[in-house]
Amino acid sequence: MKPTPLFHLPQDLSPNTAMALFDLLSGLTDALWQQYEPALVELILDELNHDHASQQPCDTNDDPPF
Repeated sequence: MKPTPLFHLPQDLSPNTAMALFDLLSGLTDALWQQYEPALVELILDELNHDHASQQPCDTNDDPPF
């Protein structure tokens, strides 16, 4: 199953336009990572830790409530 994309892309982009957009966004990603790597790593780790902390513990009771 394919995940739903976050952005709607026009179906009529030329391959050259698609490549230009890909190169632009890839360059932007690289520039952001180079300039903000420590802060981004911290945010990513905080997000991962928050996701793990928000998980409810599993009740391994042998007598389920149903």
